[in-house]
Amino acid sequence: MSQHILSAVLEMLDLVVQKAPAPDLDTALGRIAELSNSRDEQRFADALRLQVASIREAASNDGVSERGLNLLIETTRDLSGTLAVHDLLKLVVRRARNLVDADIAWVTILDEDSGLFRTVTAEGNLTPSTAEMTSHVDIGAVSVIMKSKSFFDTRDYLNDTRFPHSKELDRIFRLENIVSLAGFPILCEDKVQGLLFVADRYSRRLSGRELSILGSFALHAGVAMRNADAFRLLSEALGEAQRNRNALIEHIQRVEASAEAHDEMTSLLASGADISLFLKKMANRIDGVVFLINDQLAIREEFVSPPGISVLAGDIRQGRFDRAVLIGAVTHSRDTGRSVVVFDRRDEQCRVIALHGDTGRGDSLVICHRQNLDAIEIRNIERSAVALAIARLWNEKRETDKVIASSTLLRHLVLVTPPDASTVSAIRNRLDLRADVPVMLALAVVTGVDRPTQTTVMRECAERTNILIDLFEDYYLAIGTEPSLREFLGKLGKARTDWKVGGIISDAFFDLSESPKRLDRLSRALQILRNMKQLDGFILQSEINIFAKLFEAGDASRIVGYLREHLGALDATAPKQRFQLKETLLCYFDSQYSLSRTAKTLGLHVNTVRQRLESLRETLRDWDQDPIAALELHLALRLDAVMGMEADTDNPVRLRNDGK
Repeated sequence: MSQHILSAVLEMLDLVVQKAPAPDLDTALGRIAELSNSRDEQRFADALRLQVASIREAASNDGVSERGLNLLIETTRDLSGTLAVHDLLKLVVRRARNLVDADIAWVTILDEDSGLFRTVTAEGNLTPSTAEMTSHVDIGAVSVIMKSKSFFDTRDYLNDTRFPHSKELDRIFRLENIVSLAGFPILCEDKVQGLLFVADRYSRRLSGRELSILGSFALHAGVAMRNADAFRLLSEALGEAQRNRNALIEHIQRVEASAEAHDEMTSLLASGADISLFLKKMANRIDGVVFLINDQLAIREEFVSPPGISVLAGDIRQGRFDRAVLIGAVTHSRDTGRSVVVFDRRDEQCRVIALHGDTGRGDSLVICHRQNLDAIEIRNIERSAVALAIARLWNEKRETDKVIASSTLLRHLVLVTPPDASTVSAIRNRLDLRADVPVMLALAVVTGVDRPTQTTVMRECAERTNILIDLFEDYYLAIGTEPSLREFLGKLGKARTDWKVGGIISDAFFDLSESPKRLDRLSRALQILRNMKQLDGFILQSEINIFAKLFEAGDASRIVGYLREHLGALDATAPKQRFQLKETLLCYFDSQYSLSRTAKTLGLHVNTVRQRLESLRETLRDWDQDPIAALELHLALRLDAVMGMEADTDNPVRLRNDGK
């Protein structure tokens, strides 16, 4: 072998060691063939060419294996990083394509509902339809892989007869110009869940190493899908556990709030709190409005939570509701012991709860609230209503005991002559009365309503006022200071509806031992007053005393008729003039015939008073010439004023005249 051939062989071996490109190796082999002159040298050159080709193929396979191993390691690391399954499949597709330098790669996943394999990720495609391909399990390469559960490859897909073709898939493959195809099953627990495909736009056969590595990628995809499914199930379980935990926490919080509300109501019940405080707590709990209504559907009390703005509550106040529906709901609530929804409007509800164990008045609660109250909150409302009913019973019992004690004290004071010192002392303690503070008696007569209702109204108006009141014969006797009586009469006037109340108020006095005598005179005056007119207001005793003394032995109605004859001429004048003349003449008599005092009292000019008196002389002749006629006229005017006047409830020691 010549020296030139040996040198060329050494240069070629250096190129092999350096992993030179194939063209450089082919050039070196061509030079050796040119230098080979003998037959032996030519055989050597051919053998050398075969060895170099074998070395090149081995080197190429080693490169593929090394790259594939690196990619598998990276994919395994990514898999352990809990990537989302779609992202991991996309990564597998990209790396599989790069590994074998394929033109296109994609993954299809089995849709359990439709039984179709759908493409979920693709790379290298030129048309959008490639990324949306679907295939039945018995069509195309999918059918072969599903039967064998192994890889499949073809160098001419469109002309391959080993499987039935799909016109739609063939159309897409023609658009993409796909020629060769290799597919690998994605197995999960020995079940094909999807397929990994690589394809080229020319005829190509993949090496065994490439097929093996691509199969490993498909196995990784299967592991990813299994882990993703397990992770999904675990996430769902954790989500459900978290929701259950949150629901449990919320339920515990609601139960704790319910227990707190129950403790609060129990505390109020034990402390004997006022009914209005119960209503306030109930309204605040629901940010709504609570009404206490009677059996006539009239509002007795109400409380509005600060943020409570309710359209339904406004309708209840104005009476704009179906009374029959509300009455039916009250009846149903009384039968079941539960609350009943009466009205709905947008995001509001109105429910009613009948109060049990009351004194027969048939009171109920009407509650207006937002609609999103849960069952626990509704039960809290119902329990609060029970506590309220019990509190009312206790309050009524205390009031009854108080009334019995007050009645006993009052009767001992006015029926025992003289009252004993212990009774007087007890009365002073009961009224918180100092020795320098006077008291007054009031006799009240109610008409137009039955006796039980009268007593109920009187006691309710007397609640939280510092007076004593009780029924004597056919009238009610009250005793207290002037401010206390003023408050009581004010409540009585507001409570009056279709019935009437009136009576007489005594002069103020300091010595309680005088009470029996004062009651005796006051009751006789009341009888005279009742003969004179129907009582619809309160008259001061000082205004009726003279008539009580004059008429107590006679028929008051006849005497009143007689006295009214003296005013007949005045009654015939115009109403306004009649009132002015009567007022002026009575004030003139009361002012002891003084023009200046009369003008000052009436707020008039002296000449105006003089002119009115001149008119009176023309209408009522001789009244200023005959003292007896003047006295009779004075008494008639005073009687007329009494019959047309009532006590001012804001100040019971003064009267107001309505001009009638």
